[in-house]
Amino acid sequence: MRARRRSWVPPLMLVLLGVSCAHPRPATQAGERPAPGCEPPGTLCWDFEEGRIPAGWTPYRDEFSGTLRVDDTRAYRGRYALHARALAGGTEGSQGGPKKTLRFELPAGFGPVLWGRVYVYTSPARPMSHAGLFNARYPRPGRTGGAMDTLDWYEVATYRQRYMAIWHPPEPPGFPEWVRLSDTPLVLGDWACLEWLFDGANGTQPEAAEPRVWLDGTELQWPETFVFSEPPTQQRPVREKVTDFTVLEAGVFLYQGLPVPTDWWLDDLAVGPRRIGCEPRPRAGGAP
Repeated sequence: MRARRRSWVPPLMLVLLGVSCAHPRPATQAGERPAPGCEPPGTLCWDFEEGRIPAGWTPYRDEFSGTLRVDDTRAYRGRYALHARALAGGTEGSQGGPKKTLRFELPAGFGPVLWGRVYVYTSPARPMSHAGLFNARYPRPGRTGGAMDTLDWYEVATYRQRYMAIWHPPEPPGFPEWVRLSDTPLVLGDWACLEWLFDGANGTQPEAAEPRVWLDGTELQWPETFVFSEPPTQQRPVREKVTDFTVLEAGVFLYQGLPVPTDWWLDDLAVGPRRIGCEPRPRAGGAP
């Protein structure tokens, strides 16, 4: 599912938070409630209501056609959302696809457990190709930091039109990777609330936990699991334990081609050491 080699971007210096859940998000309509789930201590939230890329987030991947921007074409709440617009390029079934992402350096000492939540709207089609939406990375045991190509990472994505979660070694090459593929189709033409748990501490267990994902409050099941590698192998990777998560990546990144120009909107992104939660889904649709 992966490209063999990718360009590397040097790590950024630690960036102070520009948006914190200690501050209520701005309302754009009278009586609008703040986003739920930003109260737990240590939670970081981004609602994009500044109308631009939030402070601390920096452009990272930019391959093939399409754009990544904050705009007011559709939002889960308020006026603005992060919009991966008209992504296309490459050949379906072949390595290489459009990638438009941002990265964020977490504050030092974030910890080994990362809960996350984001609302996602996809249109007009479910991609067959591997489409990543979010990942969190951490140094290998014995290290305290390092460049992106030295970090292990967890990922939330879709593949073959279904939700997927992955644990990876450093990229490149990013494999052998441990893949969990659900039997739940990607929600199309409506907002979906995705939550995830990356438990890199995992109690007394010898390895970091497998990734867990929830859709609109219901935990996904994984009837299909496998190791992906080039060349193929059946040997599972060792999921190395976490001291601190250090880097986030958000946006949309496809590892095979995307023939149908597709849009994604991401809104109310949040991460923290405790579960953040969703609210009941709104009615179908959204701003045109």
